[in-house]
Amino acid sequence: MRVPLVSCLTAFAFAAWAQPPEHRTVFSVRYVAQGAIYIDAGTAEGIAPGMVIEITRHEAGAAIVDRQPVATAVVTAVATASAVCEIQSQSLEPAKGDEARLSAADEMNRVRTEVNQSRRHYLQVLEFSDGDPLDDEMREYVPRPPLEEVNRLRGRIAFERTAIIDHDSPAASSSENGMVIRIDWSRIEGSYWTLTGYWRGSLTSNQSASQTTLLDLMNRTYQIGLFYANPLSPWKFGIGRLILPWASSLGAIDGGYAARKISRKVTLGMFAGTNPDPTQWNYAPNRQTSGVFVNYETGSYDGAHWSSTAGIAFSRVNWRPERQYIFIENNYSIGRTFSIFQTAQADYRDPKLMNGATGAQLSQSFITIRYTPRKRVSFDVSDNYFRGVPTFDQRLIGTGLLDQYLFTGISGGVRFEPIDNLLITANLGNSRRNGDTSHAVNQAYGITWKRLPVLDLRLNLRYNSYSSSFGTGSYESAGITRELSDALRLQFEAGIQNTQSTYSSQTRARFFNSMIDWQLGRHYFVMGNWLSYRGLAQNYDQISISLGYRFGK
Repeated sequence: MRVPLVSCLTAFAFAAWAQPPEHRTVFSVRYVAQGAIYIDAGTAEGIAPGMVIEITRHEAGAAIVDRQPVATAVVTAVATASAVCEIQSQSLEPAKGDEARLSAADEMNRVRTEVNQSRRHYLQVLEFSDGDPLDDEMREYVPRPPLEEVNRLRGRIAFERTAIIDHDSPAASSSENGMVIRIDWSRIEGSYWTLTGYWRGSLTSNQSASQTTLLDLMNRTYQIGLFYANPLSPWKFGIGRLILPWASSLGAIDGGYAARKISRKVTLGMFAGTNPDPTQWNYAPNRQTSGVFVNYETGSYDGAHWSSTAGIAFSRVNWRPERQYIFIENNYSIGRTFSIFQTAQADYRDPKLMNGATGAQLSQSFITIRYTPRKRVSFDVSDNYFRGVPTFDQRLIGTGLLDQYLFTGISGGVRFEPIDNLLITANLGNSRRNGDTSHAVNQAYGITWKRLPVLDLRLNLRYNSYSSSFGTGSYESAGITRELSDALRLQFEAGIQNTQSTYSSQTRARFFNSMIDWQLGRHYFVMGNWLSYRGLAQNYDQISISLGYRFGK
């Protein structure tokens, strides 16, 4: 329908004067809990329940194009300046400081809502074609672009050539052809299924099983999965190599889970799979695990919040019965100031399977209490207990991936950020092992400088001295990352590890790891990696070259 020119100009002037205030498009993760995150935006920013939040991570010194997808979440509760978001799928563990953005559709709805709210202050707003039956009919045939997150595919794929030079047995040197994939495929074909994560595998190899390297072990910690998360459905599914969202202490599994909300606060589920991650405290490559669980969650992250999971699991090794155990995981928090995280496993002793022993016995327990009186400082007290000897791969100790298992007993720590970009951590505690004639002091210190002045690089320094159920030892490591340009990034890490243990012949080891990431044009990139490892049981160099293609947005 036609509108007089004067009315058009009046409507344009009103609309220009009535523009809503600009709001942020990038938020920040302020707190992470089991299965949920807490962002620094709320109703004042136009956030509402049901909105989809995309979490990404941009490491200091990394190129913008290397922003990593972390998780997808749905807003479940909103306050004036904060919101609670339930994690629907994840490729990495969310962390404080990660970036959060609304999905494209929800960002557009937020803008429309703000405009409509501004219009309510005026007596008349003119629409140029609203209400015209002919225009409405024609509009139905105008093609509309799909929502940005629907069927969005992005990631990297690379073909890799690896050579291992064995200095102990030159004839055992080997090579391998492999592939690396990092993918984030959301709302596949318009559904609520999402494929996300990282995978590295071998295509052809003449490498022997005894030649497993430190780099191979680190690469086994990847996670990738196909997840179903519909905000309007009580069901959730996950298939792949993944962490059970309601019981992260069980570690990664190669398998899947299915869960259903039976009420607003209670979720029932089941899971099954193998245990492939060498950083798990009870790692066994041939173990199969299955179980059921129930989760209860109540409260708000603005005030008191409590999430509790309990379940029963059964494990087999090479399909022979191994364990029957109960697991419990609790997470309690009061805003961002105070939190308690507790997890425990208790084995049930079946006399038919466990050499005549009966009853239940605590096998593993971990509890940590954290207090954050100020934004830049936090204190924590932890207690860690293992009945038996952890079976993780001890070669990974120097990488920092096993720090949570090195302290046995009660310990206390502090995290302090005296200035921007500088983080200092310290942890002290007494070991608690059966048969000790004297107490040993466990120590851990770390310094992370996210961006050093003048040099413009990221620096990580770590030191750890421990006495635990599997042995005693120490390690020191240092790492730097330098971005020479938007297309070229260098990374170096070196470490020394000393271990005295009856469960490993490796007593002293040194490693140096270097990596180059070079972007060749818009889509293509090349990566190089050199790992030099020197130890009592292994002495080798591992060299990898990858040629890859970056796709999607």
